[in-house]
Amino acid sequence: MFSIGESIFVTENSNGAANSGIIIGKNGVMMVDSTFFPSKANHIVEFISNVSSKTLLYVINTHYHLDHTLGNFAIDAPVVGSEMTKNYLEKIDFERFKSSLEPFIQKELKGVKIVLPSVTFKKQMIFDLGDKKIEILHVGGHTPDSSIVKIWPDGVCFCGDLLFIDYHAEITHESDLNVWIKILKNLRKKDLHYFVPGHGPVGDLESIEEMISYLEKFKALSLMLKSDKADEIIDKFGDEPIFAKRGFPLLFEDSLIDYMRSDDVGKHLSTHKT
Repeated sequence: MFSIGESIFVTENSNGAANSGIIIGKNGVMMVDSTFFPSKANHIVEFISNVSSKTLLYVINTHYHLDHTLGNFAIDAPVVGSEMTKNYLEKIDFERFKSSLEPFIQKELKGVKIVLPSVTFKKQMIFDLGDKKIEILHVGGHTPDSSIVKIWPDGVCFCGDLLFIDYHAEITHESDLNVWIKILKNLRKKDLHYFVPGHGPVGDLESIEEMISYLEKFKALSLMLKSDKADEIIDKFGDEPIFAKRGFPLLFEDSLIDYMRSDDVGKHLSTHKT
């Protein structure tokens, strides 16, 4: 566990798995994202009981991806998420998803079900923990349902998968890079000091700047790949430090392929042809 002061903890993972956050306030505890395995979520709940006698009030889901939400199943607390997150989770064919996994993972997930948010919001929700204010904002970008969680007065922002540190970002056909970049630029203007990524170690403003640069270069690369010199372009960009130093290189390639399917790329190209 990485601690920010004495009351905020982050379950950083050396293997790049999804992070989870714990916020301990005067009036109770809140958790941000429940990770993929319910067994891991159980360990987090056990950690909470070891460091605080206060009740776990809510679990917040930053977006619908199962590596951030499947652990909901193991937690005896209401789940908070945007209305859109609930809608996306409802549409997942979980049995079909499980059938695509390795047998040992299927065994781990035997009997597990997707637990939907029971407390939902459209744009914003605020919780008062007495000495802390938890502000949840539905912002989009990485996925249409992506939310961020700000902790005041600590100046901490749980960014979900809008921020990846030391690892390649998961960018898909449903990602809106223009919105994503705008969100990150707006975070620079707020009184925030710590930025918790969906994957990777806790960062600072420099991490936000690097993510903005990453996304801008990724977008430029995706547009250039429409040319006949795709292999040369990939080799050139792949050697740049902002790409080369990150983990999950196969995710980088998969993201390029998936994002190339997006309307965002098509609209940009159409604009430049006229």
